[in-house]
Amino acid sequence: MSAFAYLSNLLQDRYIASVMPTSRFAVEKICSRVDPQSARIVIEYGPGTGVLTRALLRRLGPDARLIAIERNEALAALLRRNCRDPRLRIYQECAGNVLDIARRCGAGEADCVVSGIPFSFLSAEARKGILRDTHRILRKGGKFLAYQTFYQPPGHLREPLRELFPSVSTGFAVLCVPPLLLVEAVK
Repeated sequence: MSAFAYLSNLLQDRYIASVMPTSRFAVEKICSRVDPQSARIVIEYGPGTGVLTRALLRRLGPDARLIAIERNEALAALLRRNCRDPRLRIYQECAGNVLDIARRCGAGEADCVVSGIPFSFLSAEARKGILRDTHRILRKGGKFLAYQTFYQPPGHLREPLRELFPSVSTGFAVLCVPPLLLVEAVK
């Protein structure tokens, strides 16, 4: 069901960047960068069908909160049906609204923001706005973890992140279709 829902939405929504949900190998690699002991507020941009969302919830402590921001109406509805957890709040909005969403739910600063949104599909202005607001919402020492298709030009994500964050590193998750570029920025 998850792959079918993903594919049917892929055909209708130009902001969905991959042909399949994130592989379990990539999910494990991404989740390994989130410290479950210290992460109390985690924000996820573009959770899609919830593959990474469920993995994050399995790792996070009982007092943690996960705020999922999904702009696609059908995927947000699917996430609500299939991912019921009192620690999860789902907002069917754009990631550009992260500061307002955090204010409305009383989240304060985030420990980690995880993003699967395709930054290369966004205008330069929208991309910079989301990255700027992501930097603002993170606590000092907080992490921004983005996973993108591996063929991203450096100017779409890495270079703008280096303007905002003192530490930016990259890696790859190759056991997935397509392979993913993993970018970690620490405030």
